[in-house]
Amino acid sequence: MARGWPEEIVKWLRENVPGKTTKQIVTMINQHGFDQKYGLAFSESMIKTAKKRYGIRSGTPVGNPKGYSLKYPEGMETYIRGIAPGKYAGEIAEMVSDHFGIEFNERQCRAYKKNHNIISGVDCRFERGHEPANKGRPMSKEQYERSKATMFKKGHVPANHMNVGEYTHTTEGYLIRKVKEDGPQRERFEFVHRTVWEEHNGPIPEGKMVSFLDGDKDNCSIENLVLMDNAVNLEMNRRKLRFTDKDRTKTGMLVSELRVAVRRKDSK
Repeated sequence: MARGWPEEIVKWLRENVPGKTTKQIVTMINQHGFDQKYGLAFSESMIKTAKKRYGIRSGTPVGNPKGYSLKYPEGMETYIRGIAPGKYAGEIAEMVSDHFGIEFNERQCRAYKKNHNIISGVDCRFERGHEPANKGRPMSKEQYERSKATMFKKGHVPANHMNVGEYTHTTEGYLIRKVKEDGPQRERFEFVHRTVWEEHNGPIPEGKMVSFLDGDKDNCSIENLVLMDNAVNLEMNRRKLRFTDKDRTKTGMLVSELRVAVRRKDSK
């Protein structure tokens, strides 16, 4: 939503969100025709962002019963406790993804272990080129029998799977879009603001980054994007020279560029 959500969609959300869960709203809005009209496939994260942005409340109960997990499948904690000893987070994440058929990365694994007090008992620092101890080893018959009840069948689609073209947000709030099914996560998703900039200006030079003049990471219109040096970006963050007003941000950028230039000159 480069310039904010269309008034038509916001009005529809205000009328339909009360009393319904985000998942229900996603199903309804994707059947309403907005996806074809505006060229978007709405996801739960997009709807949550819109509800927060426009102050729309559903009024449905918040939270889940103790022991219930909306995101992770039943039996996952027991499985991880069984395989964790002696393994790195990356190995565990890969085994969990294969076993349950979900998208579970190393960062999520570390957080899950911390939240559930699961200890691997290994030094988390490993050397470049390290290979898992079980690489290429088939699962033993005993291991298979213990875990086959929770294995997913061929063709199973994970509950948290996103289709190509759908949008979501990173933990830092950046809008990203899924562009392919295969490959590592960094290849399956693209940052919308970077893509928009490169479509208009070509590849982003090394040492540079694209930022938002009004501070709104959902506003990916080319008029709201600006290319700046990484050092200037750091200076603006340190001096708190980012504003919702574009002109003030541009001024803050000029001040930061000057400060960075002076430091570089003094260091020579």
